[in-house]
Order: sequence, then C-alpha cells, then structure tokens
Amino acid sequence: MFVSAVYLRFFRSFNFDYLRKAHKSFVPDPWDVLESGDLQYPFVKVPLEDSVTTIVGANESGKSQLLSAIKHALSGKGIERGDFCRYSQFFAVNKSMAYPDFGLEFKNLSASERQALTKACKGRVSDDGFENFLLFRIGAKDPVIYLRQGEEWATYTLRDANAVADLLPSWFEIDATVALPESVPLKYLAGGGAASLRTSPRKERQVFINTLMENASSWFSTAEQITVAAPSVVSAFTSANTATGNREDQLLLVEDLLLKVAGIDRSAFQELLNAVDASKDGFANGIVEQMNRELAASLNFPRWWSQDHQFELRLTLRDQDLVFTIRDRTGTEYSADERSGGLKYFLSYFVQYLSHEPPASGAPEILLMDEPDAYLSSSGQQDLLRIFEDFAHPQDPKRAPCQVVYVTHSPFLIDKNHGERIRVLEKGEGDEGTRVVRNASRNHYEPLRSAFGGFVGETTFISNCNLMLEGMSDQILLAGMSARLRQQKAPALDNIDLNALTLVPAGSASHIPYMVYLARGRDADRPAVIVLLDSDEAGDKARKGLQRGPQGKRLIDTDLILQLGDVPGDKVASTAPDGVRTIEDLIPLAIGVSAVKRYANDFLEPEQSQQVQSLDVGDVDFSDCDGTHEALAAAAQSKVPGLHLDKVGLARSVIDSIRHSTGLDDALHIMDANFRALFRELNRRQRQAIREITSEKTRDKIKRLKRAFLLDHPASATRADATLLLEDIDAVLDDSVDAEDLRSEIRRVRRRFELDDDPNEMINDFDAFRDELETLVYREVNEAQQE
Repeated sequence: MFVSAVYLRFFRSFNFDYLRKAHKSFVPDPWDVLESGDLQYPFVKVPLEDSVTTIVGANESGKSQLLSAIKHALSGKGIERGDFCRYSQFFAVNKSMAYPDFGLEFKNLSASERQALTKACKGRVSDDGFENFLLFRIGAKDPVIYLRQGEEWATYTLRDANAVADLLPSWFEIDATVALPESVPLKYLAGGGAASLRTSPRKERQVFINTLMENASSWFSTAEQITVAAPSVVSAFTSANTATGNREDQLLLVEDLLLKVAGIDRSAFQELLNAVDASKDGFANGIVEQMNRELAASLNFPRWWSQDHQFELRLTLRDQDLVFTIRDRTGTEYSADERSGGLKYFLSYFVQYLSHEPPASGAPEILLMDEPDAYLSSSGQQDLLRIFEDFAHPQDPKRAPCQVVYVTHSPFLIDKNHGERIRVLEKGEGDEGTRVVRNASRNHYEPLRSAFGGFVGETTFISNCNLMLEGMSDQILLAGMSARLRQQKAPALDNIDLNALTLVPAGSASHIPYMVYLARGRDADRPAVIVLLDSDEAGDKARKGLQRGPQGKRLIDTDLILQLGDVPGDKVASTAPDGVRTIEDLIPLAIGVSAVKRYANDFLEPEQSQQVQSLDVGDVDFSDCDGTHEALAAAAQSKVPGLHLDKVGLARSVIDSIRHSTGLDDALHIMDANFRALFRELNRRQRQAIREITSEKTRDKIKRLKRAFLLDHPASATRADATLLLEDIDAVLDDSVDAEDLRSEIRRVRRRFELDDDPNEMINDFDAFRDELETLVYREVNEAQQE
C-alpha cells in the first residue's frame, strides 16, 4: 500500500481547486460537498508516485505546507484552526471558526490490508476485492473512509477513531538541520549521557580549562580568592556547559553512526575510556584502529560520494574525545570543521539513511524531506538523489521499499530520468490559492522555470559527462526513448542516465567542433565529452574538424566520437535504403507516420490536418529522398503541398506517439531495439571518457615526481639526478600536442642547466632548477589562463 494522492482544502495557501470548480464539466465527488449539502468546493489534489515524488515551486507556493498536510492526514494530529486558509471566504473569527480539511488516497492494498480495513469499518464492505480507498479528515473530526462500489462511492465510518491507525503508513524525516559534529566525548559514547560538562563541545571545554589554568594563581591560591572568583568561575562553566538541543541531536547522530551503522558495542568505548585514563596509549590506539576498520566497512562511502572516490571518514583519539577526521584523494587528513559544510551535512543525511530502522509491524513508510539542498553542492545533490532512489528501491534485500516525498528549490535535485515524478505548485492571485500544474514535466521548462526562479535547461560542462549533439531533435528523441526504456526496466548498459550525461545540442554539425573547444580547449581541467554525429556529409566534415582540433591541437579522442552509421548494422533495423545515417532513420515508418499525423493536428488548420490523417505507410517513398525525415516530409507534402515538417516538431510528435498510440507494438519493439543498440554504443564511449578524467592527470603525476625528487634532494642535486627526473617526467606524457610542447620545455631545461655535461657535477643554480620544475608542473594551467 502506498499514498497515491494528497487532498487539501482550506489549509494555509491551499484554498480549493478553483480551476476544477470553474470547469464547465465539473461534477463534485462526495468529499467535495460541504456539510451544508449545497456548497461544493473541490479539494486540491496532489498525486504522488509510489517511489519518489519531487515537489517544486516558487517561494511561498505551499511546498512545505504539503509535507505538513501529509503528516496531519496520516496522524490526525496537529490540525489547528490557525492553519485555516486566511483568504478563504469561510475564514472567520467567531465561534464557528473552521478547521482545514485533509484527505489521502491509498492504492495497491494487500489482502491483509484489505482485511484490516474491512474490520475497522462499521458497515460491512460488500466487495473485499478493492485495491484502493480514500480517507478524509473533515473539520478535524474522526476520519471517514470512501470505497468505490460500482459507479458510486460508499462512505464508511470507523468503529474506533484509532482503528485504522495501525493500517496507515508511518512518516519519518531526515533532519536537514543537523550536521555531523567535529568530535564526540568518550564519556557520552560509554553511556554517560549528554547533559554534563564532559559532553559539551570539545572547543568550549578547552576554553573553560584554559581560562581556569590562566587564572589559577589569582583564583585558587587561597580560600578568600576562591570566594571572590566564584562568579567568574560560574560564568566560565556556564559558557562551556552549553548542551543545546542541536548538540544533543548531533550526539545522537554520532551514536547512530558508531553503534547502529558500524556495529561497535558500547562497551568498547568504555574500554577505550579506561585505557585513556590509565595512559595505555598502545591499547587505546589499537581499539581506535579497529573502530576505523568497522566504520570503513559499514559506510562504503566512496560508493555514494562521487566527488572523491578515495574519501575516508576516520576516528582520531584526542584526550578523552573521538575526533572525526577526513582523508581525501590527496592523502591529507582534515578535521571535520576544516571541510565544507556540504560534506558534513551529506554525511549527516547518509548516516540517517543507513541507521533508519523500519517499524517492527512492517507497516509501509513514507520519507518526508524539506529542502535538503541548502548546504550541498550540485554534485552532492546528485549523490543525494541516489540515496532517495535506494530508499524507494533498496539494493539491500533486507531493507523494505519506502515512499519518498521531498521539496526542493534546486534544479540539481531533479531526476532527469524521471520527469513524471515532478509536481509543480503554483500560487494564484487573490483567493485562488495554490494549485498543482498538470503535466509540468511535459511542458518543457515552463512552469519549471518560474518554479525555480531561473531557466532550467541543459547545463553544459557541469555533469559527469557531456554528449554533444547536432540539434534539439536528437536531444528530444534520446531523452524520450531513455524514459521509455527506463519504464521497461531496460538494463543500465542499454540505456543512458540523464543525471550523469548532459545532452548538449549544438545547433548543427558544423558547430560541434567549436562546442568541444568551449568545453575542453580553454582550461587544463577538462570535462568528459563524447560526440554523436550523423553519417552524412556535414557529420563527416565535423568529425574531421574534431580529429584536427583548433590550431592543430586535438581535444577529444576519436574513439569518443560516434557516427550513427557506426552502430552495428546487425543490431538495428531501418527502412531507409542507405541504412542508418541520421537519428530519424532509427524510427520505424509506422511510428513516423503516426507522428506526422500528430504533428498535423498540432500545427495545421483542421481541414489541412484532416488531409494528412489519410497518410499511410505505403505513401512514404524514399526515391530522391535522403533518409527517413525527408521521405516523411515528402509524403506529408503530397497531402498538403508546401507543408514544412520541422525536425524538432516531428521529434516531439514521435515521443507522443510512442506514449499514446495503439496498434504499434511491432514498430515499438523495433524502435526499442534500435535505441538500445545506440545507447549501448554511447555508454561504452561515456565510460571511456569518464575513465580518462578520473585517472591521474599528467600534472598530478609530474607533481608526485617533483615532490619525491625534492624530498630526496632538498638543497642540491647532481646533473645525473636531474636527468633521471626529467626522463621520468617524459615517460608519463602521452602523444598529445600539449605533451609535445612540454617535451620541448624539458629539452630547454636540459640545455639551460647543461645536464648532458659532467653528470656527476652538482647543478649550479639549484633554486632556479626548482623554479623550472614548478614551471613544468603548472605550464598547462598557465597556458589556459586569460589575462
């Protein structure tokens, strides 16, 4: 069972569904009618997905209020008159002040859930085969159940107001306001509780101790001095002993991490505390090291934190505290406070995710989260999406699936693979209240743009990998088919992940070489890029331009360029005589003809559209046509002379056809196979591009060689030593133009310091040689800098 919809009426910014009430075909449901019987005010209905639902909207649009409504509707608690919609015509300040109304729809009931609901209802449920029901809390009264009985809705009251409580899902939240603390006292972990000086933040305790030590001679030398200093001592103690509510939440978070997630027994912390008190440093360090092994094994954090796959969260013993330190890919260890707030909050979310325990009753759950993007970078937000996905579809068979509803302002917390999950809330004018924008994900950025306060388009060069495309029609077809294959549970190798691959339309094939230059030719740190081109004259020319590169410097490996004609011919089926040359050639004619008819309905006058509706597959002739698009355009023009079949419009119509048309099963099977073959080729190139940027950069290799050389030779070195170093640097270079330029610099350094002469002689000016090494390390970066 899951919550399939939330109903709200007269709640804060939600008044009622004014659009539905104003519609000429409006017929109220039983719950839309007020108790008086003659007034009809339809609820605002917000559909929810059974997995993950993303709520977006402008400020004050009611996003957070929707989460509150779910809590009120599930529990019946916290419903107050003060939450009644202020601009409702029923808002009053007399004795008849009303309460807001809430409802929930539940679907996919199991047999046991149907039995429990039947038992809870006073009246006998005539059909126990129902799979959904609705529950409404009108005016803060006992809940009422609605079941569909034939064509009518049957109303059932409950034997007991709490009878259905055990049946309903429970909600829980991930606290987005609590970050992982810098440290935790051993006394707390050993069971000493939180409300004491020993469990106050470590820095505050250090300040208190330092204050006492600095004033010891003037405060504690005599009994009289102690009496005089008492107010100062109390003030210092009070400042240090600040176990605030947030501090207690932080300590509970650490307790969950170390005891629940890492599985460390509480007695181990008592043993560690005893070892510290007894100055058994070796024993204490051994305990901490074993704790770190348990922590690393249970967290497996590199799997979830894409920004650094060598990330480690470690415990370090300092006095009577365990301090959290972080070791990153540089091998450097930092305290938690030295890293970004985003990392600490992501750690907090991650720990709460791992430590969550479902109810013992096995009842379904729903996770509610309000704006978790506040502290996270764009990459961190993408990582959080994967945690949400694992809540809904856990990879661990021991974890039960959990429904997720979250509110966000960030475009980076939108799952591009699942546009159907987006719900856009929009606040109307005056007494209209908040409404749900229908089909927001299909309206292509409006009203998403307004909801986010900025244009939410494809953002080039910030994703894990960028796919350069010739035009928007490619983008539409790839994204649409990706969504279709995802619904069919196609294997990951046969589909593209739109959260990890940014689709970048260049406008035409001729623009792609320059787009690649913008992405990879202006900086030393280059994002991953792959390219998809048509197998026509323009595509061939663009490929040659990419192979040559600007100023003769190739910016992308030719293995990362895919022309559509390179997709294995035995994996695709095309009706085009010349095979697959453009992306439209992957579309079977039956689907193409259906799309042309939809296109005509959208853009032509009714009379002209009617002429196009007679179009048939047999009318499509490839004679004198270059591919499927031109053949479809010619067939359409045979019905309506002069008709322009726009590529973007056709692509949108194709996606609509595969969503809604009937009788196309055979053609859809072919189209699915065609795009799976294409996605397989793109995926292989994407993996290669990602491997290139995640492998150690040449600059880092030179840094490592330089660092090792200077450790061995801090003040001087022989010419032979320097020669060996430069040979090692030369060996790590590839065959790129930039590498050849660097080799030229190496030859210049050899000449300047006469390294080929008298190898046993010391380098004359070692400081200058050290500076030249720095020049080699940062040459690529400096070349890319602009004045």
